[in-house]
Amino acid sequence: MRTYKFDRKPIRLSKYLAEVFPELRFGYFRTLLKQREIRINGKKISQDIYLNPGDNVEVFCDEEKLLKFNYEQVYSDENLLIAVKPRGVASEEFCKRISTTENKPIELAHRLDTNTKGLLIMSYNEKTSEALREGFRKGAIIKKYFALVGGTLKEKLDLRDYLVKDAEKGVVTVTELKVNGAIPIRTEVEPVEYGEGTTTVEVTLHTGKTHQIRAHLAYAGYPIVGDTKYGDFELNRVMRAKRQYLTACKLAFNFHKSSFLSYLNDKKFEIERDF
Repeated sequence: MRTYKFDRKPIRLSKYLAEVFPELRFGYFRTLLKQREIRINGKKISQDIYLNPGDNVEVFCDEEKLLKFNYEQVYSDENLLIAVKPRGVASEEFCKRISTTENKPIELAHRLDTNTKGLLIMSYNEKTSEALREGFRKGAIIKKYFALVGGTLKEKLDLRDYLVKDAEKGVVTVTELKVNGAIPIRTEVEPVEYGEGTTTVEVTLHTGKTHQIRAHLAYAGYPIVGDTKYGDFELNRVMRAKRQYLTACKLAFNFHKSSFLSYLNDKKFEIERDF
């Protein structure tokens, strides 16, 4: 059984479950309805109803049909796996599904926001996990994103500020001052192409903190289109943006020659942005 607390604007159950379980086929969803295996607030349902904020969703399902799924693998060896995490699924859940599918333990090396699609690194053993953690600490793993932002960015920016996380509210705040609990962050932003009142930018993430790109760009005056937490709500409305325009597109490595993962240094991975 899977249980979820719905906390968004009303949408149909089928649409919500399609976001939670990207691999869920509509035919199996109809089967679950027919067999009355879905409950809303404890009540069995047989129709594709609208969910409202506060609704409790329970899905009694065949775990294999939900967890065994096809995913886009970019690279794999005996130490690690690089795959494309789809938009709408948490990094932890994505990793868990792959682990179940491959029937072996896999550990996340880093995370992407639930609503961000992109390249995700996972490890197959603790030795690799530790080497990847050290690589992130020392800047040996280069992560680049593409984003569509509001405003016209005319030159490259090297943003260096501080980030404060409010775990209880699930938000972060960016500040120029090193206040209590603040963590230094660095984000490089380079314009790629221009639209009407927007700029497509390439973002290089030097410190991978929670919501860093979204919050840092918004703080600099270039909110990501479709971002409902840190973005420009009027811009999102005008552009009819139903999702955040941010994709983790590129990965490269620069491990020290003493690292056993230095064999990755001659490899580069890239996917197309999905906007």
